[in-house]
Amino acid sequence: MLQGLGLSGTAESVYLQMLRDRDAGPDRIAEALGIDEQQVRDALDELSRLMLVEASWAGDDGFRPVSPEIGLAALLAREQAQVAQRNQEIEEGRVALARLVSELQNVRKGPDVEVLETAEEARDRLATLTERCTQQLCTFVPTRATSSRALESSRALSQRLLDRGVRMRTVYLESIRNDQATWDHATWLRNNGAEVRLAATVPVRLQIIDQGYAMVPLANTEAGSGAVVMTSPGVVAALMALFTQTWRSATPLGADRRRDDDGLSVQEHELLRLWAKGATDETAGRRLGVSLRTVRRLSSALMERLDAGSRFQAGARALDRGWLDPADLS
Repeated sequence: MLQGLGLSGTAESVYLQMLRDRDAGPDRIAEALGIDEQQVRDALDELSRLMLVEASWAGDDGFRPVSPEIGLAALLAREQAQVAQRNQEIEEGRVALARLVSELQNVRKGPDVEVLETAEEARDRLATLTERCTQQLCTFVPTRATSSRALESSRALSQRLLDRGVRMRTVYLESIRNDQATWDHATWLRNNGAEVRLAATVPVRLQIIDQGYAMVPLANTEAGSGAVVMTSPGVVAALMALFTQTWRSATPLGADRRRDDDGLSVQEHELLRLWAKGATDETAGRRLGVSLRTVRRLSSALMERLDAGSRFQAGARALDRGWLDPADLS
């Protein structure tokens, strides 16, 4: 219930037990929850860091719970501030990446750049690089659905990487929930030791291998494109920073689907931002990885909530309500 705010399951159970039995010490809490006393003390340390417990007024070494109205409200406010900052960082990263990818369209040679003209060349090169991966593979997947053949091939390679201890981190679109095969594959990855998160939008298809190689599409298309492999430390570091920013704000696979204080889902908020940038329904659908029908359903719900007769009016009212920031319009 509270894990979406950053609490572990044990810390949440300890906090709720303390609210039920305010005089209980670690031993009594442990007995009530059926866990070790050390687990309780570790949870108290975590709750203390999150400012959900404070030193007991009795002057001993104990703790007392901070009331949910105060403690959870403050925790939520901190989480929202961090999300807002991360979203700003991601947007700045997207702009920088868009410029970088645009420049790469004209790149054809260089010691730090390898241009792969066809999709087949790109797949072969990626397979070679990932087979050599020894530490970490970071991936953006900006499409909702992946073919069964591609998933089967990817699973075999992923298993080999995981078996030899490679850390795998992948960010998928939130909309893979609507494609059972891709959702099952993402779940398989998580269950076998990979780390998987979901985001409303994903900037670009990207693979970073051992922080030494980065691969992005040669053209801004999802299919039939070659790729560019870069080894320049500065470029790879910039793309790794973009991945890290997106990763931090994404939701772990299996976590509850959260809405913000305005009741907006991540997809609804991203759709508002895309409107602000002048995106058509078709463009919004591609960015969100959803069908045109889904975009129109989300649009209709937003227009109704904002009591707006046009997108222009909806945008103005979203700004008035604080659902959008003026920076979203640039």
